[in-house]
Amino acid sequence: MSVGFGDDFKEQVRAATSIYDLVSETVNLIQNGRDYKGLCPFHDDNNPSFNVYPDRQTYRCWVCDEGGDCFTWVQKTQATTFPEALEILAERANIEIPKRSQSEFAKKSQDSKVTQYEIVEWAISLMQQALRLGEAGELARGYAKERSLSEETQRKFRLGYHPENWSWLLDKAKGRYTEKQLLSVGLVGERDNGRGYYDNLVGRFVFPIIDERGRPVAFGGRVLPGSNIESPAKYWNSPESNVFLKRKTLYAFEQARDTIRTSKSAIIVEGYMDCIACHQAGVTNAVATLGTALTEDHVKFLKRFAERVVLIYDGDQAGMDAAERSIGRFLAQDLDLRVLTLKEGQDPSDYLETHGKNEFEDLIGTAPEAWEYKLQTVTGRYGTDSVSGRQQVMNQLMEFMAAAPGLEGTLREDLILRKVCQRIQTDETTVRRQLQELRSKKTTRRFIRQDQADQSEPINLKFNGVDLAERELLEVILSCPDYTDYIRHQIGSDDFSNVQHRQLLELCFDLVTEEGILPDAQSVIAAAKSDSARLSLVNALLDAASEKGISELMREQSLTDENGGTSVPPHLERVLRPILLRRAQNQNMLSKQKLAQADSSSSKLNNDTMDALRRIFRFRQSQMGDDPPSLK
Repeated sequence: MSVGFGDDFKEQVRAATSIYDLVSETVNLIQNGRDYKGLCPFHDDNNPSFNVYPDRQTYRCWVCDEGGDCFTWVQKTQATTFPEALEILAERANIEIPKRSQSEFAKKSQDSKVTQYEIVEWAISLMQQALRLGEAGELARGYAKERSLSEETQRKFRLGYHPENWSWLLDKAKGRYTEKQLLSVGLVGERDNGRGYYDNLVGRFVFPIIDERGRPVAFGGRVLPGSNIESPAKYWNSPESNVFLKRKTLYAFEQARDTIRTSKSAIIVEGYMDCIACHQAGVTNAVATLGTALTEDHVKFLKRFAERVVLIYDGDQAGMDAAERSIGRFLAQDLDLRVLTLKEGQDPSDYLETHGKNEFEDLIGTAPEAWEYKLQTVTGRYGTDSVSGRQQVMNQLMEFMAAAPGLEGTLREDLILRKVCQRIQTDETTVRRQLQELRSKKTTRRFIRQDQADQSEPINLKFNGVDLAERELLEVILSCPDYTDYIRHQIGSDDFSNVQHRQLLELCFDLVTEEGILPDAQSVIAAAKSDSARLSLVNALLDAASEKGISELMREQSLTDENGGTSVPPHLERVLRPILLRRAQNQNMLSKQKLAQADSSSSKLNNDTMDALRRIFRFRQSQMGDDPPSLK
């Protein structure tokens, strides 16, 4: 715990934070009994393996074993420290941060991510104002009117303008932010001679870039027609920074999130204006890439929210070429990926203006799957009326499939091959053999296929007998904490060999002996201090206990003895037995060592030797079928 934050404040923030609401801002969750499931954001998840437990206020992935609570979630997803995560969640819950803690945060490095977000937010406000007011923004307002951008749209997307002044932001930042800080978020560039800086967005219509959590991270800018600024690039994007990665960021996702989640579909366009035009027309599940082709990170991210993704490319040759280049990389993805190229050289903005929302959505509904788009493209190029044409089509399709990462040997490949061979009227066996030969010639590299492993099964969860016994006892403690006091009189933490298990057992015992409370799920989770590994272990144990019905088993087996007390359930005796037996074995070994070291010349046995003999005798009794002597 950092200076300035007490446990009471931390627990107040935890109580005010719904882990379901927090995680569902990023992951599409579906109800699974009392809990929720979704695709894990921490690895390439094809089958939902990520669980959220509202009653425990925790999460865990059964595959990569990543887990934690609300604080670790913010730390992992936003790359923050614990104090920063605590502050973020406190603000989210509208809880006032203690004054002493606020002074701690005032000492944050000026180059931290929080400051970078603040700088971008400050610049957005200035450029919004420059667009709305003043003579300098007249040209930009004219452009907005020409592109039919309503005032509501301008406010919604926080559009702005940078006046034709190469030091406009530099001058306004004086006394507030340094030149280096403006440079860190791409608002200024450094002159070639190293003698000073210049504003980057000069004379451009500005599109603020907001990340998936609603934080301002970067800018895009378009040179205005009729301006005095000459640039070889009509559009300009901020360089990447600590808070902005193009391969992971989708423009307008924060605006599109709700529609994508409810409709289970997303459309991806190529530019800011096309994306904004879609939203203004009511097609609010549209996002755009940022000066880069669609990446694997984009697809992985969208898979959490959508089942279908439609790529929409301009109808010119460049758009069609881009579509054909990009789709092969995602052919094996467990996603309904479709591709649409608009006709007559139109872009989405043009099409919406001439045809309207309904026809646009109808057209999107006809978008072919990625493999079918490729087939249509090459069929149109070579035709299928001749043997030569069909051969060219199949050659192109096989090259396409051979280059697709992760496709080889999958069910998806099998289904695609069958459909393609039916369409082209080609022998499927021959095509499969030639595809295999093409792959063997093309590369010796072998791609790891995600679908070959059953990802519904957790990894790294194969335990030896000792680990299994320790886990079973911890399952009993967490699901039936009333028995903890009895258990701690039977064993100690030294009887556990697994370090993680031992630390969790010590935590449970400390709650009983030092704080006088039972180690139920909520108490243990709170005492875990947001340790991700420990919380993941707790979730795994609780899930296993629930699946086995440990609580019911212990309750059914609890019998009332002659004195009115409750006897030890047979299940608990069974779980304790291997741990006690191991202790007896260890003690027997030590006793033998002591006997071997005893002074054979002595006519009397000392106390240590007598004790060793007694331990050996008791161990042999237990081996003959009696209970281990320490089990009472």
